[in-house]
Amino acid sequence: GPRFQSNSCSMPRISSGATCPPLKRRRTSSVASRGQDEESVERDATPEPSRKKKKLDPTELCQQLYDTIRNHKKDDGSLLCDAFIRVPKRRQEPGYYEVVTNPIDLLKVQQKLKTDEYEDIDDLTADVQLMVNNAKAFYKRTAQEYKDACELWICSKSSSCRSKKQDSEAAEDTSESSTNPDDDANMYEDLFTAVMMATDQDNRPLHTVFQLLPSKKRYPEYYEVIDNPVDLKMIATKIQQNQYSNLGELEKDLLQMTRNACLFNEPGSQIYKDAKTLKKIISAKKIEVEHGKFQAGSGKSSERIRMRGGQTLSAITAALRDEEEESDDGGPMDEDTAAEDADNPRWQLFETIKTNY
Repeated sequence: GPRFQSNSCSMPRISSGATCPPLKRRRTSSVASRGQDEESVERDATPEPSRKKKKLDPTELCQQLYDTIRNHKKDDGSLLCDAFIRVPKRRQEPGYYEVVTNPIDLLKVQQKLKTDEYEDIDDLTADVQLMVNNAKAFYKRTAQEYKDACELWICSKSSSCRSKKQDSEAAEDTSESSTNPDDDANMYEDLFTAVMMATDQDNRPLHTVFQLLPSKKRYPEYYEVIDNPVDLKMIATKIQQNQYSNLGELEKDLLQMTRNACLFNEPGSQIYKDAKTLKKIISAKKIEVEHGKFQAGSGKSSERIRMRGGQTLSAITAALRDEEEESDDGGPMDEDTAAEDADNPRWQLFETIKTNY
């Protein structure tokens, strides 16, 4: 069968000049014009009030920082970010590109937020710092743009510190409430099982193409695009070896897996759609598990699998053999090998349980 995230026909790159629809919508696959009005950057983005002690995921923290920068007003009532929405056009300000080697603006930042390119708030802060340093390098100290850059940096650092403090307090509160290793193991297995059991409207499993990374020999271009390759086997192995210290770390790996698929594959492709669906399932299930619903609800499915098969889904997945391993044993994995895997009693057990539950 096809290897996951292996659409070698096209590797879409992110446009820094696209108009900016509300965040969290699917990106477009075409490069949009840079000639649109600066007002195209959304102005109605307002941070949602967070519940006390609610641990925010990195995407939410980045969104809060972006919203703070985007909506901060100067003493005269104008938006501080106006000078940073778009970098100067090369034809109008060629000298800018002689000084600035790595241009970046808020349109680019927003595009990276949309495509989940920021691993954490530090990554976003680094881009803000680059944007500020670019302005300070080009404009004179007496220029308004220079002064705005200084104020923007102070604003972003203040917001970043508040977000980190809030997230740290929530993490401490969460760690104090979960001290039983067995409970943690059940939580990891439950979240992993949600991915393995996920299907589309036609009852087609979504996990299949994410089990093993593409072959480095057959798809070298994948590893030129993806800096942090992750598959379900790697995640399952970490669960089995107790390498996760909290549920957030597991969620981060799962979301990285879906993010890689969206980065490498064309929007509209089946893998891209499956990755987006899994992302929603992962985030929703993580919240459900953290609130303890797994003990009384769907989380019992992982316990049923363990009781009937003697192994968890993470144990079964961790035992998968990738193409390089098969090659070392005397030949590349082909369709016959894949068929043999399908006949494996462990996977027959999984398919039986998935069908019944």
